[in-house]
Amino acid sequence: MRWPESRRAVLSWRDAASELAKAVAEDLVTSEGRSPAQNLVKARITGKSAAEIKPQIMAMLNDIGSLLDRKAGGEAAFFKSWLKATAQKVAEASTEGGFLGFGGVAVSDAEKASLDEVSRALRA
Repeated sequence: MRWPESRRAVLSWRDAASELAKAVAEDLVTSEGRSPAQNLVKARITGKSAAEIKPQIMAMLNDIGSLLDRKAGGEAAFFKSWLKATAQKVAEASTEGGFLGFGGVAVSDAEKASLDEVSRALRA
């Protein structure tokens, strides 16, 4: 997903009922707000293969789920659903298979499996 599309996804949550989601969305629309998160992820995945990256990302999501459960109270479930919805939008960003844009599937079996892993990691 390109940044303009992901920015729209983030902006859609600024009007959410969750104060936590609003605060994160507001941070993510600015380069100053995005940079710390981007730098953390880059530091953990730079120079690694996709096979090495996926378990690290799932571990980060697991940590995020645990943190939300401990600190976010009633907002944890909403915030986890926001993260899952964002992952879903990324999976749907382009079709798999098909020819010249015809046919194919919106979400591949591998992407569906990854979405299930995201849900399990977040405990959502």
